[in-house]
Amino acid sequence: MRLVKNFLAFVIFIFSFSVFVSCGRNIDTGISENKEIRIVSLAPSNTEILVGLDLGNNIIGIDQYSEGIKGVSENIQVFEIGVPNIEAVLKLNPTHLLLSGYTSDLSKYVELENSGVKVINIDTPTSIQGIYDSIELIGKSFNSVSKSKEMIESIKSSIEDIIGNNNSEKVSVYFEISQAPYLYSFGRSTYLNEIIELSGGENIFGNLEGWISPSEESIIKANPQIIFTNVNVEGNIDEIKNRHGWENIDAVKNNRIYYIDKDMSSRASQFFLGALKDITRYIREYNDEV
Repeated sequence: MRLVKNFLAFVIFIFSFSVFVSCGRNIDTGISENKEIRIVSLAPSNTEILVGLDLGNNIIGIDQYSEGIKGVSENIQVFEIGVPNIEAVLKLNPTHLLLSGYTSDLSKYVELENSGVKVINIDTPTSIQGIYDSIELIGKSFNSVSKSKEMIESIKSSIEDIIGNNNSEKVSVYFEISQAPYLYSFGRSTYLNEIIELSGGENIFGNLEGWISPSEESIIKANPQIIFTNVNVEGNIDEIKNRHGWENIDAVKNNRIYYIDKDMSSRASQFFLGALKDITRYIREYNDEV
């Protein structure tokens, strides 16, 4: 159970905490006209949004999961997500620190605020609208309101282009985000569930709430027509096929198990569109063939 909790904390950032700056409030950006913006971003979703808003050059520190994001300097200081070294952060002389839904010690961030750093928490989105809210808040925080609106409108347009007029019969879907023996998936009130529904799928756990740890028996009984996984481990799809009792699941019998890029499907940023596109394509292929 402890391993499962740790997995959630670091992979999907479920647990949110009291915010210093939050959506829907008047925002004091802390930006003066002549002051250089220096950002430490401690969540890959925020880092991707910052780059999308042309603020990549202002990022001076990142979490370990933001390493390799295009638009961020390769020679940049890296901090542990949720538990950064506050003294090391202060040495970078940041103007802003961005968080997202996970921390181990709130008092550390109060220390940063007392030192003049603007601390902004972006709540973990539970819907695509929540992703829009994150983009909007980050835009407001860095005087990039116009750019953030453009990004949101571009995402909405892309969604329409991807899904089109999807009137086909719903396809039952199981989406795995942690492999056996610590199976993890999700139900409603998650943006991944919304992506499945937009794609023409029906989540076999759509009647449940949030992030869940299903039993193998419940998956076998639901008999999904397609299985998706974003677990980036070599041989993962073969491991699913060879699980005892899973051989009678339609998705396994018909070889309809697909990998969905982990970053695109686990980061609440503009790049969720890649996951939407791939899931929609696989569901359409299914409907075209049956």
